[in-house]
Amino acid sequence: MKEQIVFGTHTIDFDLKYTNRKSLGIKVQPDTSVTVTAPENAPMAKIKTAVSKKAMWILNQKSYFLSMDTISNDVIIKSGYTVHYLGRQYKVVVEVTSKNEVSYKGNLFLISVTKKEKAQQVFETWFNERAILKITEIAQPIIKKFTLKHSTSVVVFFQDMPTRWGSCTIKNKLILNPKLVHTPKRCIEYVVMHELCHTIHKHHNSDFFNLLTLMMPDWEKRKMKLDTYL
Repeated sequence: MKEQIVFGTHTIDFDLKYTNRKSLGIKVQPDTSVTVTAPENAPMAKIKTAVSKKAMWILNQKSYFLSMDTISNDVIIKSGYTVHYLGRQYKVVVEVTSKNEVSYKGNLFLISVTKKEKAQQVFETWFNERAILKITEIAQPIIKKFTLKHSTSVVVFFQDMPTRWGSCTIKNKLILNPKLVHTPKRCIEYVVMHELCHTIHKHHNSDFFNLLTLMMPDWEKRKMKLDTYL
């Protein structure tokens, strides 16, 4: 049975199962789904009250499991393969020429190399540089607006991270994963805003989620889209 509660600005959906157990149990699965197991005669009002009391724990567990997802956007550069760039798919074409360079137009990435064996390295070097430039371009307006509103300052760094799109240190250093460039612009904006909110609230508590919702009301939809790139 599908049920839900409202906790502040958040809606928590859960699967409700009745059993012959004497107490109510709540479990958050690694896929962030929530299962509530209740005694057969438990009133719905009592069940929802119990879930509401555990709402912050549920949100924290969801955030924990989301942070453990492995980001696997490894790119294989061969003619006929495709690469995601800002959410769009581009076909890869490798050609042997007198120079090593990358260009793109329409829906094609053209990798020109002196030897085909160099295609992977040439593209990865170019793509990483492009990622940092593009993500910075997208992030700057959001950072400027946020820091002016909240009188904070941040420094941005880029680093490959196997399980995170971004992070924020105790000293408000924002670390962004260059692989974000595979995802749509609106997903990059979400990650930047998420980490900016951590400059105010370090933990995934109600204050953090309330601030995130205030600054980006549709963050949950953006997060769902981002999850499709894991």
